[in-house]
Amino acid sequence: MSPKKLPNKNKTQRSEGNSIPWRYCFLTLACGLILVVGFFFAARQHFSSIDFGIKNSKLRKQIEELESSKRRLILAKEIALSPAEIKKAAQKIGLREMTASNIEVYRPNADSTEKPIEKPKVEKAVEEKVKQVGSAKSEEIKKEDQKPEKEIQAERKLQEDKDKANKEKKDKLKMQIAKK
Repeated sequence: MSPKKLPNKNKTQRSEGNSIPWRYCFLTLACGLILVVGFFFAARQHFSSIDFGIKNSKLRKQIEELESSKRRLILAKEIALSPAEIKKAAQKIGLREMTASNIEVYRPNADSTEKPIEKPKVEKAVEEKVKQVGSAKSEEIKKEDQKPEKEIQAERKLQEDKDKANKEKKDKLKMQIAKK
């Protein structure tokens, strides 16, 4: 008879107690963790891209609305600057269109028995203002004649500086209006 091999008790005990080594368990756990974290990261990216898409579409709608309002404003500006609208606005404030029939002529004739046509009140008021300004300027000229030359030059320099500043302000305003 041949000797039979009997199982060794020591070998069976080792295989039952140490079925899977710990490092394989940790490796599996680490791989599972990486997989779960990757899914969460991908989900976060997905939902943030959807959010950006929604915001982008809202901004596009806002751009379209602003462009349409810009077109409406440009059209309203062109209509307001049309000659017909300017005439209507002028008539609302009381201006009249200049034609040969509504021009009043002033001809003073001392020989004729007819009364001369009186000037309209507006023309009288304008002439009075011109006289007042003219008399005020003549008084300033008389005062300047009495002043020394240095004071006159200093005043002229100040006036020139003020004129330059006013011109620069007007130019800036024109540039701002042109940009709009």
